[in-house]
Amino acid sequence: MTALSIRNLHAHYGKSHVLTGVDMAMDQGEIVAVLGRNGSGRSTMLKTIVGLVTPSAGSVRLGDHELAGAPAHRIVRHGISFVPEERLVFDFLTVEENLQVGQQPPVAGAPAWTIEQMYSYFPRLKERRWTKAGNLSGGEQQMLTLCRSLLCHPRIILIDEPTEGLAPKIVEGLVDVMQDIARRGVGIVLVEQKMTIALRIAGRCLVMGRGQIVFEGTPEALRGDAQTRRNWLEVA
Repeated sequence: MTALSIRNLHAHYGKSHVLTGVDMAMDQGEIVAVLGRNGSGRSTMLKTIVGLVTPSAGSVRLGDHELAGAPAHRIVRHGISFVPEERLVFDFLTVEENLQVGQQPPVAGAPAWTIEQMYSYFPRLKERRWTKAGNLSGGEQQMLTLCRSLLCHPRIILIDEPTEGLAPKIVEGLVDVMQDIARRGVGIVLVEQKMTIALRIAGRCLVMGRGQIVFEGTPEALRGDAQTRRNWLEVA
């Protein structure tokens, strides 16, 4: 069942044409990794899907709903959540209060999540539930941001560079949680700089270059495509 469908998506920052016709589709419970060099348009694609950047053309459909150009809060209510690279926790609120702020009414066709489930994923957050989020480590803030986004009960969750700057042990914990989220039927679009992690957990890989998808295939296909890796991923 196709959950998310993107067709001919364009976006600009001022006069800069950042997305130049993105096409992709994904099913519920699928993990799709989006790879590419800095400036290829990966983060802009996520922000345009979730309504933080207004598309200049194209379609974003979640099930039967056309969402291109809709405000971000409406897109979230329909079932798309976003975990930004910057984390953006509410520094002055406790862990528990951040999670309470994230809670939304259930979304039809999507798994429902509770705060206690979030604490079972990340016991460290439960230990620090009354700590202000601004006093958490970077890894703890990443856990909190992911949990807050899950409490919107998404059908699709967009995750931007979740492992950036984190210790290997925390990265492994995040990987385990993302895999369990997908098993429960939530689709994940993962922008990830670490190709080894992306290839390990994704069922399908997209490579972006110059604002478009230039490769789509399995992790095995990407491993075997030296030309695509050389032209669009490797740093000379």
